[in-house]
Parts: sequence; structure tokens; C-alpha cells
Amino acid sequence: MAPRRKHKKSRLGCLECKRRRIKCDERRPVCSQCTISERTCEFAELPARCIRPARSRRQTPSMPASLTGETTDSTSTVAESDPPIEPAANMLHAELLYQLLTETIDSLNEQNSPEIVVSPAELIRCSLRASYLLNELLALAATHLSIIRSEQHVYYRTHATHLQNHALRFFHAMDNADDPEACVSRFFFSSILGLHTLCETLIFRDGDFNIFLDSFVPYLRLHQGVRAVIGDNWSMLSQTTSLGPTLGSAGRQLQTDGSLGPECSHLLALIRQSNLGPSITETYRQAIEALQAAMHSISPNRPGGACITGVFAWPASVPSEYIDLLALRSPDALAVLAHYGVVLHAYRQCWFLGDGGRYLIESINDYLGPAWSEWLAYPRQVLCAGSHQY
Repeated sequence: MAPRRKHKKSRLGCLECKRRRIKCDERRPVCSQCTISERTCEFAELPARCIRPARSRRQTPSMPASLTGETTDSTSTVAESDPPIEPAANMLHAELLYQLLTETIDSLNEQNSPEIVVSPAELIRCSLRASYLLNELLALAATHLSIIRSEQHVYYRTHATHLQNHALRFFHAMDNADDPEACVSRFFFSSILGLHTLCETLIFRDGDFNIFLDSFVPYLRLHQGVRAVIGDNWSMLSQTTSLGPTLGSAGRQLQTDGSLGPECSHLLALIRQSNLGPSITETYRQAIEALQAAMHSISPNRPGGACITGVFAWPASVPSEYIDLLALRSPDALAVLAHYGVVLHAYRQCWFLGDGGRYLIESINDYLGPAWSEWLAYPRQVLCAGSHQY
């Protein structure tokens, strides 16, 4: 048997492959091993003292005594074991943090009224105590860059996926502490994760509408979890944390007098005429009332002007039974979803929503066909008018 060929051990591989004790192909910016396993890939700079001349590994060149003040031994050896390599500053993460603080957070705040703007300093302060929040914030910034820098789309989106995977793993591994600071971090994380997932679902959608729905339904279920996180801690968050004023203002943005506008009234009337049974009719009534609150929040005629709160309030407010009907492709549920498309379309200039509202309305119109034209008259009218009308 031929002797086993010796392989020279590489010291230039990424830190993650070193930690896992596997061979790294040293491909940059993300090596093949980290790409396959969806891990964060980082390369450390080698300390200067670890770099040796190729002519001799065990010998160091002699230095004149006149320069050192002492006698040197030209045959002295260096230690065989290398010092541990500490991670260098991660320039990608620095870039993402800069993007987060200078553009991404501001782009979210500018869609809200001043009283519900989130302070970047508060977000970062919380993230320093909750690594899952920091990873999700950087993932959102990476997604933002993947959209506005189309030539580097794959690079940033790959890292966004890695960072979000880390965030979810850290979040599920944490202790469920119920102190106010921990509740604030969970609130921020759940809210940002919901926004991020909506963005991924709308912007990076598949061309096939059925495949899109297979992604949108899990997003709605995720947002139900956001509601659970917020609901379980609402009293503590609103009474004992710095979020109190913000949550109070956001709640007022969604308040209505309980009556439905003409569009939602017509939609509910069509539901009732369909004789779907009391349980299903009640499910749709709740979904349409939540839709009315979302439409009210984005109306330019409301006191304080329009705000984007309704975009995220409706997915968190619809009953779970409605999501089940949507998963079954119920035409009535799709008609309600087309009206939510009107809410999305009102903020089509936002990088995280884009043409998602138009896509919903047009796709549902094509999916249901002419027989449902009366149900979809208002969403189609909004697209033709080029703006939302209430």
C-alpha cells in the first residue's frame, strides 16, 4: 500500500472552519463550507509574527550584536505551536451597522408619525444585551443593501440569511426572562422579524402565485406569534418601559369609531350573501374589521396624517381561522387579501414593500377570474387611479 500523502495544513482558512475542525477551501468572501451550512464566514488577518520565510521554518536569521546589544544564536528555534488567532474586526458587520444607523432605521421611521418613531440609540442599547436582536438588525440592513445595490444582491442576501439564522438560533436558546429590559428586546426582535419576513416574501417572491401564497401564509402565522409576544407583555411594556408612549400612540393610530367604510361594508355584505355559515362569516367579519383599522391608519384624511402602522397591524390581527381559509385558497379569503393589497400599495415607495400591493391585487384578480370582478372592483380601481382612495 502506498504511504499516505501528507497534506500541508492551511492556516488561512476561515474561523468557522477552524472552529469546526474541517478543511476550508479559503474561498472569499464566503467559503464553500459556510455557504453549504449557512454559517457566518469570517477570515482573520494573520499576525505578522506568524508569517515565516519560506527558506527555513525552524531557523531565525542572526542579527548583529551591535543592533541588539546581545549575542544571538543563528540556530535558535521558534516555538512549534502557533499562538491562537483572535478574530479580526469584521468589516462586513461594521458596514451593516453603518447602513443600519444611517439609512435603514431612518427609512422605517420616516413612514411613521413623530410620536411613534423608534430611537436608533435605544435599538442598539437593547441589542448589546440581546445578541439575537443585534443579528436580526444586521440581517435587515443586509437585506436593505441587497435591494438597493442590485449588483451585489447575492452577496448581501446570503449574509442576511446567515445572520437571521443566527438570530433565530440565539432567540430560541435564550432564557425567557420576564424583566422589562428582556421584554423590550423581545418586542423589538419580534417586530423587526415580522417586517423582515414580509419584505422577503413580497420583494423576493416567486413568479408563481401559488408558490407565493405558500410563503405568505407562513408569514401570517409568524405575525400571529408576534401578536402573542406583544400581547403577553403588553401591560409591562406599556406601563414600566420606555416603549409606553410609543405603544400608546401606535394603538391610537388604529382606533376607529367601529363603523366600516363603504369599501369594507360592501365586502362584508358580499360575504354575508354567500351563506358561508355563521362560523366562517364571523371569521371574515373580524378580518374585515381589522382591515378597516389598517385602512384608517394609512388614510391621509385621518388626524395626524397617514402612518404605516396598519401595514403590520392587519397581519397580526386577523383570526387564525382566516389564515386557514387562505391556505386553502378560499376565493372569499383571497378577495379580502386583495383589499389588504390596497394598504400595501399605499406604501409602494418603501424599499421593503415595493410593488407587493400591486402584485397581490393583480395576481388575485387573474387567479379568481371575471366571476369575482364585483368583489375586486375597489382594489382594481385603486390601481387604475394610481393612489389609495378612502
